[in-house]
Amino acid sequence: MVLPSAVVGGLVVVGGGALAAVSWGSDSGSLSRQVGVAEAAVSESYWTPERMEGATPADPKVPGAAAPNATSRTALRSATVFHGVPAIGALFFKNGSGDHYCTASVIDSSKRNLLITAAHCIHGGKGKGYVSNVAFVPKYDAGKRPYGIWTAKLLAVKWGWTHYSDPDLDFGFVAVNPRGGKKIADVVGNNRLAINKGFGRTVNVAGYPAGKEHPIYCRTITKKRSKYQVRFDCGGFTGGTSGSPWMLWYNSKTKTGYTNGVIGGYQRGGNVSYISYSPYFDKDVWNLRDFADKAA
Repeated sequence: MVLPSAVVGGLVVVGGGALAAVSWGSDSGSLSRQVGVAEAAVSESYWTPERMEGATPADPKVPGAAAPNATSRTALRSATVFHGVPAIGALFFKNGSGDHYCTASVIDSSKRNLLITAAHCIHGGKGKGYVSNVAFVPKYDAGKRPYGIWTAKLLAVKWGWTHYSDPDLDFGFVAVNPRGGKKIADVVGNNRLAINKGFGRTVNVAGYPAGKEHPIYCRTITKKRSKYQVRFDCGGFTGGTSGSPWMLWYNSKTKTGYTNGVIGGYQRGGNVSYISYSPYFDKDVWNLRDFADKAA
């Protein structure tokens, strides 16, 4: 077994030589990285408005206003620009020397401090390691940070992602530190986690695309790509939308729903903006959420 980073005395050497504790799930299927207090403090000061504005998407989706044939173009939905919702935000991080971002959202947990996103947003997959300087900005909109910056205290993905880049396990969790003595779910709310809901479901998907000052959303219907991969068709989901939650039963009054997917999986979420994928949510994502909740 080869770990993605060198292990020294029960600690893992991450980017820049920093040491962080490593925890394994009881089934050896989950791996987390603890983020120290010092790194969290650095992360908060690092992410200035200028650095956030200059961050680039971490994923490969490219623009494409329409599907490649006339029939699809006629029927294709397009995402709508809006000003965001409190429980969804931009997830900023460093990967090597680059400043990048994805989308993440607050998910229900006993400690009320968890986010869900794509695994590839927080860990590079086979042969690579975790990202650093992770910070979440709920309802980020044209540089505005109405709920402030929330720094990470733990990152968690599945072993199959760290060792094989398994697209069926392209989901991950981030625990964030309290802010002003309050936990994030108590400030912005959270979405519940839904698993084993099949295909052909109506979902609301919101995220932060490349080159946009505002987030976007689309209400669309999921399709089956394979046993463990789900798809939706909607234009506008360019790079940056990886990790965007797929919400069942979205409530426009509470601005929350049940998360049943995240943009990720096959092609790390898709390589064009009008087709997006998610790993199928089953017991694997449920177990990882529980592991991250306990480890945090």
